[in-house]
Amino acid sequence: MTPALLPVPELTLEALGTHVRASGQGAFAALNEVRRLEGLLTRFRPSPLTRLNAHGELLDPPADVVLAVRHALDVARRTRGLITPTVLGALEAAGYEAAPGDSPVRDAVPVPALDGVVATYEVIRIPAGVRLDLGGTAKSWIAEQAARFLGGDAVLDAGGDLHVQFPQGGTVGIETPDGSPLYVNVGAGVAGVATSSVLKRAWAGGHHVIDPRTGRSADTAFVQVTALAGRVTVAETLAKVALLGADDVLRDVAPPGTRLLAFDRAGHVHTWQDGRWGRWAA
Repeated sequence: MTPALLPVPELTLEALGTHVRASGQGAFAALNEVRRLEGLLTRFRPSPLTRLNAHGELLDPPADVVLAVRHALDVARRTRGLITPTVLGALEAAGYEAAPGDSPVRDAVPVPALDGVVATYEVIRIPAGVRLDLGGTAKSWIAEQAARFLGGDAVLDAGGDLHVQFPQGGTVGIETPDGSPLYVNVGAGVAGVATSSVLKRAWAGGHHVIDPRTGRSADTAFVQVTALAGRVTVAETLAKVALLGADDVLRDVAPPGTRLLAFDRAGHVHTWQDGRWGRWAA
């Protein structure tokens, strides 16, 4: 008699300020990698990143810190500074210090440019007055790095930043602003799904999505955007750019085949196609 196949267990971990879930071959190792990388890149407890922010320089930095900072700098350049790691001062002024909304909202703080930021394997250096928060770029980057431990049908979900791999294709569920799931098909192979929202990590007077053009929590037409792309780091960038309403930047950075779903304040769903938004008919 052929033995019955047992369901693949889903493992969970509290990390990156969220629930991280992994399923499939290698899920335990993937979550261990999430925890290890979070320890290097967190700004909420002592880490190489907090030492860099405190002293302006990090000698002989861990290689993973160099790679994560370089990724954040690359995203900033490709998005014309719209997504930048130099938002920490503005983020704290908006009310996000140790936890979302744990401090009063203060006047907007200008977001510094990247001039003078150096990231080599010998030293990471930031100019006076600059502190880094790697934020969503780090979360998606960590998910992508940890996913290297997965095999076969597998999912790693870092609080809405998903690495999925389905040899035969599959389906993923997206939580909509009203809490109901929206299911989308994902083709065979590896894909990234990322959601950016002004409804999560939000508090009276602000939220965690900072618009560097104003130094404040972004005033957005959409409340949530989900992007589907070939990699979770790419999807995270596209979702944030779309949420910030920078359609010109989105046209430049969105690879062919990108899918975007955006929810406005009235509950309508919009899709991105041929370089413009249109109402989605389910």
